[in-house]
Amino acid sequence: MRTNFSAITVLIVLLVLIYLGFLERVLERMRLSRTQAIFILLAMLLGGSLPEIPLGMGLKINLGGMAIPLMVVLYLLGTADGKGERLRALSATIVTVIAVWSADRLFFPPDPDEFFLNVDPLYFPALVAALIGYALGRSRRASFIGAFLGVLLVDLIAWGENLLRGFRNITVILGSGGVFGAAVLAGVLAVLLAEIVGEIRERIHRI
Repeated sequence: MRTNFSAITVLIVLLVLIYLGFLERVLERMRLSRTQAIFILLAMLLGGSLPEIPLGMGLKINLGGMAIPLMVVLYLLGTADGKGERLRALSATIVTVIAVWSADRLFFPPDPDEFFLNVDPLYFPALVAALIGYALGRSRRASFIGAFLGVLLVDLIAWGENLLRGFRNITVILGSGGVFGAAVLAGVLAVLLAEIVGEIRERIHRI
């Protein structure tokens, strides 16, 4: 209950900041208007509260946590600044998949309560994806694309592994957690990193 309350509070604050224009520069870099951003967030919140859509063979998709953000990713790819930015986004995606998959195998114990970092193990992949998404993506758009798609593909790999092992009764939900899931969180954190670091670099250059 506390987690849901905190997440909703964060979303409300984010909506207010967008409405008041404090994130105007970020939205401009993402090729999004204020109205579009608010509509997307509300659609993700609503879609995340709806039942997951079964795709067959143990795979489901959450509208708010995967379907709608995936459409945003396709839009960002379509409006990217040429092949260079698209290549950076795809490179960030590939490296993110490798890093998150490896981190999952190396650092995650069978019992989540034994996780050695003081971080919710569900969000650890999001942190890894966000860092790599920014480091390789550089721009706000490429950072979001790399981080989000990286987490999505790791989930698809997990689903494929279940099928190969015959575990068809284990359900994998793409975008589980809705708007507050790991994939969306990874993309948002990557954008914030790109914005913060970019702002610091610009201020240093002005000195």
